[in-house]
Amino acid sequence: MLVTVASCSWFKLDNQEGWDAKVQGKLLDTTTGEPVQSEHGNYIVVVEHGWDAQANQSWRIKNDGTYRNDLVFAGEYTMNTVSNANFMAEPQDFILKKGENTVNFNVTPFVTIKNAHVEYDAATKKIKATCTVKANFPADKINNIGAVVLCVYPDRFVKRSYNKCENDPEAIVTNLDPSVEQTVTLYVDTQLAANAEEFQYERAHYIRIAAIGAHYDIVPEHTEIRRVFNQEAFEAWGSPEQYRDYFWMDVEVTVPTAYAPDGKFNPSGAYNYSNVFKLEKGVVTEVTDW
Repeated sequence: MLVTVASCSWFKLDNQEGWDAKVQGKLLDTTTGEPVQSEHGNYIVVVEHGWDAQANQSWRIKNDGTYRNDLVFAGEYTMNTVSNANFMAEPQDFILKKGENTVNFNVTPFVTIKNAHVEYDAATKKIKATCTVKANFPADKINNIGAVVLCVYPDRFVKRSYNKCENDPEAIVTNLDPSVEQTVTLYVDTQLAANAEEFQYERAHYIRIAAIGAHYDIVPEHTEIRRVFNQEAFEAWGSPEQYRDYFWMDVEVTVPTAYAPDGKFNPSGAYNYSNVFKLEKGVVTEVTDW
């Protein structure tokens, strides 16, 4: 049997045009106007309008707070913040035309890190880093900078989870006053036993300051009744197991003022960052070729 197909829509060429636009830009700190430094793997969520299924697109952010996407269509878009981002932002609409586009987004980092400076002291063999930090939460709640950390790693994607010197006690400062901008000084001692393995060979290291902020309610000092077991009396009695229940007692205790995370801001515990520095043969330079 011979079947002849003279004409069929199956054989029509797909005439859908390909990507016709490119876009690049920065995520700008609303408090400083500078790019908000990111970490490897972070992204913004973008939705292109005008389609039946308006799916989220993830646009990757470079470490220096810039992004670029060369495979997009001209059209209307909205940028939305995401739960794991290290900033707060309202949805922002924008339009892409055919060809090259530059679109910057205004965002507010949980913690702004400014004036980052890194140096190496050949005499003490210590890395020293300084910066100023300030939390950026709304004023209706207590906020807190939980920690500022000096991170060191053997490649440029150094971040809080890529840190070979996390056990150096001089490389972390905790529980800073969030109400004022303040200067922080951190050190990594390359001769410290905890860092000896990392610095046993002469190779380049990359350095970055990380800071985590969170949004808190304050729980004031108060007293409460707690049921506790009197271990000392139990042992003095001879520790008879059949009488254990008689050694529990209600005790009034004073609970000091404490912070309680309310979960409204930075629920994923994202870090903010300084720019990245490179230490090689005792010389510190900033990394700019992202």
